[in-house]
Amino acid sequence: MDTRVFLARCDTYEQADSAVERVLDAFGGAAAILAGRKRVLVKPNLIMPKKPDAAATTHPAVVAAVCAAFVKAGADVAIIDSTGGPHSKAVLKMLYSRCGMEDAARQSGARLSYDTRSRTVETPDGRVIQKITLLAPVLGAELVVSVGKAKTHGMMSMTGCSKNLFGCVPGLGKPNLHRKYPNRKDFAGMLVDVCERINPGFSVLDGVWGMEGAGPTGGDPKHLRVIAGGFNPYAIDLAQCHLMGLRRDSVYSLAEAASRGLAPEAPEQLTWLGDDPEPLRTQFLPAIKHKKDAVPEILPNCAGCGDCARICPQKCIAIQDKKAVVDGDSCIRCYCCHEFCPAKAIMLG
Repeated sequence: MDTRVFLARCDTYEQADSAVERVLDAFGGAAAILAGRKRVLVKPNLIMPKKPDAAATTHPAVVAAVCAAFVKAGADVAIIDSTGGPHSKAVLKMLYSRCGMEDAARQSGARLSYDTRSRTVETPDGRVIQKITLLAPVLGAELVVSVGKAKTHGMMSMTGCSKNLFGCVPGLGKPNLHRKYPNRKDFAGMLVDVCERINPGFSVLDGVWGMEGAGPTGGDPKHLRVIAGGFNPYAIDLAQCHLMGLRRDSVYSLAEAASRGLAPEAPEQLTWLGDDPEPLRTQFLPAIKHKKDAVPEILPNCAGCGDCARICPQKCIAIQDKKAVVDGDSCIRCYCCHEFCPAKAIMLG
């Protein structure tokens, strides 16, 4: 188990280039991480088409810095993600444009992947899921780099570098997995199975500005002032949990990873490199401020756009009189509706 996590203090995104360089240099630099590999897939967190200053998506400055380093080292670098909606070239075009990825690719020499193919593969060591459908470009890459975003999360408490790889499940496959694994511990086990199947070769965390409260999309930006990185995505997530002041036992994916010997049990067991973590610690409001198993409540500002109904894995949301209505008896409390509501019109108790 690699327990190393490098922290680079980064107060503004104008400092992202130097901070990412420090992170990569601590592990030998991009060329050493490549170790002769050429086909690199960079996976940011682009959960939905939102502008970078909303802090819901990985900032393009961090993505550009990571991509540029591997391009300079001689790699062919592509950027890819998939939202929870339809996975099409038109959706990707809008996603990349709104999230600043077109600029990130242009500045770094990377390219944007519009390859929408997927393949179903086995997960030989999977504890929860034995087969999974993943984006074909991810499976074809020689090196996958997870570039996560520091955020709270309504179902999993926190999202960072390991859960970021759930985005490698194409489009509507994500709500289908929510329906299949409504229990949070089972869902966390599935996330670890997915991460292990993808086996990222390196991970970087955008924690310059994170999201607190109603994450991963409806919360508020909060200044965390750090870019972190390392070979072990779970170790980075544990460091993130510590820096955000969240309870480690509330993050089910970290508990699952620790039970498999993939992550330390506590932040004290990490090998901290770079800047001192203590001055960087900031108390984040947790995402789960609702009663346990609360049924999503539709607020008066609901515009009746229907995004929640389309994303709901149980199909228990309907649009009536231009407002969303939730069937609480059928709801599995995955909170996908809350996550993808563009108007922040869904409250969790």
